[in-house]
Amino acid sequence: MRRVYVRELKPYSLREIAEESGTDLEESRRVIDRLMLRGVVRYRNVDAPDGADLSDETDAKPDELYVFNFVGMAMVGDLVLIAYPKYFRDRRPDNAEIAQLFRVLRRDSGRKTLVSLAGNGKRTPDRLPIMLALIDLYAEYGEYSNYVDTRELNGSGAIDWNRTIDGHLPFIGDGRPIYVEYETRKTLRDESDFITRLHRAVLAECSRELRDAGIADLLSIDVDGTPTSDEAVDDFGDVGDLEWRLGRERGSQFIDWKIATLELLAKYLLSRENDAEDREVEVLGTTSFYHLWEEACKTALGDRLDVRLDRLGISLADGWKGERSSTLLGIIPHPEWERWRDGGYGNAEETDTLIPDTISFVDEGGKSVFCIYDAKYYVPSLSGRMTRQPGLESVTKQFLYQAAYRPFVKDHGFDAVINAFLVPTCDDEPRKLARVSFPKVMGRVEPPFSNYIVMWALPVHYVFDAYLRGERIDGGVLIMVWESEV
Repeated sequence: MRRVYVRELKPYSLREIAEESGTDLEESRRVIDRLMLRGVVRYRNVDAPDGADLSDETDAKPDELYVFNFVGMAMVGDLVLIAYPKYFRDRRPDNAEIAQLFRVLRRDSGRKTLVSLAGNGKRTPDRLPIMLALIDLYAEYGEYSNYVDTRELNGSGAIDWNRTIDGHLPFIGDGRPIYVEYETRKTLRDESDFITRLHRAVLAECSRELRDAGIADLLSIDVDGTPTSDEAVDDFGDVGDLEWRLGRERGSQFIDWKIATLELLAKYLLSRENDAEDREVEVLGTTSFYHLWEEACKTALGDRLDVRLDRLGISLADGWKGERSSTLLGIIPHPEWERWRDGGYGNAEETDTLIPDTISFVDEGGKSVFCIYDAKYYVPSLSGRMTRQPGLESVTKQFLYQAAYRPFVKDHGFDAVINAFLVPTCDDEPRKLARVSFPKVMGRVEPPFSNYIVMWALPVHYVFDAYLRGERIDGGVLIMVWESEV
């Protein structure tokens, strides 16, 4: 298998793709056509709206028509295409960074998403994420198996007194019954179980394909740890019969991981039945990597939006004790609409309101800081005219978030408010990039509130490490983000 590395949203010409992949122009066009059908590649958009992060599109040459609107892996024939994120501006990510990226992608996909890939009877050509989910489930829980309860005469298991008393005569000693023979319980795994054998054969096939494709290392998969099988998946019968048997087993199963395994097996078998043309492209990744960055930042920065006020770890001011069961999201005021009818305005009705990205608290050096973060998957320009930065709508909303929390911040004595856009960088240290103000429209505010939104570049490896652990980022990194602004 040949590996080709491309950068998300970087414009490429057909000739460049052919050179990178070691194919001729005709073969490269066929590959691009297949990837465009899957949404991995699109044509360069020269008329994108203002404020959009176009990455390198504005500087593209006329023949550089294609961009990879995707982060992840796509397998086309004997070609393994790795599309890495756009914030790697000056270099290609190393193996450790690629491995971390795929751990994040695999976590984000989640088993619940994977088992619904072929919902409503539709067949999915994406076997790769299903294969990985099956291997992950096996690594955590082992082989799917059923157990058979049997009885054994004078065995080492627990004595079944009901069967012993019903089936054996005791000797009487000192007025007490003594059983010389007794029945014991024994639980055996049914090694011949059909589903167990099918599961083993599918796992062996998945491991073999990942090993042959040479991508197990990228995905941090231990293919040598999966079971082997002397049976081929095709030996178990046609898909219709297998679907019926898996469905019947599913109806009698109540253990979550076994249910997930059965559903994934059904999806995998369906995907094997797709036409060869549909199976030619295997994809693991996302066309909305911005969502991943947002979710990672929420975890790494200790988002408290959905935390009840009485569980924030602060002493609630008198005026807020009645709101103790509300959340930081729930206390944001709502716009009120009044419908005109019969010569007057009717009762006010609340509508949707502002929803911040991340709210966090930082306590350090005797100061309590209220942090309003907005994770932006942008790659801003570092010199010359400001480009590829958050647009007017984002700036306006960020100032409105601060206004919405004004009463809460004042009543609870916060020393400062930090309002920040957070963009990703592959550098090792956080870096302050710029700040924006809007005083003639928003008006000026006095401390502890801020007249600026600061834009910081956060190292993705710190953020993603915290996200994968499900923990808040190291406090020292957070302090670097806000201390110079307080």
